[in-house]
Amino acid sequence: MKTVISKNLCPLCGSARTSNFFNLDCGNWDRSTLYPSVKIAVCRKCGHIFNQLTSAEITGLTQYYDKEYALTNLDSGDETSDRPGSCNMLTKKRYDQLFHFISPYLKKRFRILDVGCAGGGFLRYLRQKGWLRLYGVDPTKKYVNYAQKKNSGQVKLGSAEAVSFKDGSMDMLILDQVMEHLIDPRQALREAKRVLTANGLLCISVPDASRYGRRYFFDFFWFLVREHIQHFDLEHLKLAAALEGFELLTESKSELPMTSEKMILPVLSAVFRLAVISRLAVLRRPVYAWGIGREFLYLYESAGLKKCHLAGLIDLNSYKQKKISIDGRPMGEPMVLKQASPDSVLIISAVAHTKPIKKEARKLGYRGQILAI
Repeated sequence: MKTVISKNLCPLCGSARTSNFFNLDCGNWDRSTLYPSVKIAVCRKCGHIFNQLTSAEITGLTQYYDKEYALTNLDSGDETSDRPGSCNMLTKKRYDQLFHFISPYLKKRFRILDVGCAGGGFLRYLRQKGWLRLYGVDPTKKYVNYAQKKNSGQVKLGSAEAVSFKDGSMDMLILDQVMEHLIDPRQALREAKRVLTANGLLCISVPDASRYGRRYFFDFFWFLVREHIQHFDLEHLKLAAALEGFELLTESKSELPMTSEKMILPVLSAVFRLAVISRLAVLRRPVYAWGIGREFLYLYESAGLKKCHLAGLIDLNSYKQKKISIDGRPMGEPMVLKQASPDSVLIISAVAHTKPIKKEARKLGYRGQILAI
């Protein structure tokens, strides 16, 4: 899948209200395809900071990963620095920290997909820890070939925006130091939602833009890393995730040395899961909604309820029952719950009347799950 994003639109909220923040002339190697000048923009609607790129610059960046980025990392001869997918000394420190963060959620039966796995180092790390159902994708063929030779699990050519695995096939997705590289981070979240099981987990680690200036060692350094085109803090990472139906479970802020103790990466890590309505949409459980007013309409249009298997709409207002429908669905009386299956879910969207509705549903013999939103 080829992702096309306008350089003038915010990659998170889609707003055209973006402004140029500042520019940096960075220089280049001879014959490099990496864009030589950084144009930093800020969204005036949501506040996200990102690099503005033309279509030609995006093409050049894609070529850069294959022709320069992978080669300079794989052939560096460096066994100390934190390099993508390696097993270098400082890379192992990053793996240790990441594993410590996600280990409370990991189960041995989990199918784990490392998205942007590079040389597959973290997959090999997990294998040494006893995990066997390991998978990876990376958009750079040289990295994929290297990972396959190193027995890093089932590693395929693919990207965060076009994951080459089936729907609902993974229990955990890991994007470690990947989201900041993406042209379209929301497409990556949509792909994560597609590939994960309904109860699956998504772990994201990124450089923390809110702490770029905390450990100074060179002017504008984190903006000179031109591969990093999205600059996330916690609020904007949560925003991107929420817009695609994910909710935050836990987060952590830490620091990691990159090439030495003088070059410190501020790390923001978070674990997300699908929000409750998104999970219901994936599971296709029968859903009833009681209280068809403003709250319901918001949940229907903006929170994913429209994608659920709606078995019935309930409202006590006789006018609504006779005259109002939503996408052709009429509204009925609570008696419909008598025929509801035990695996169904009743969403109480009339939030001011949660207790009496719950009581009435049980009085009618409703056996399913009740969710008060």
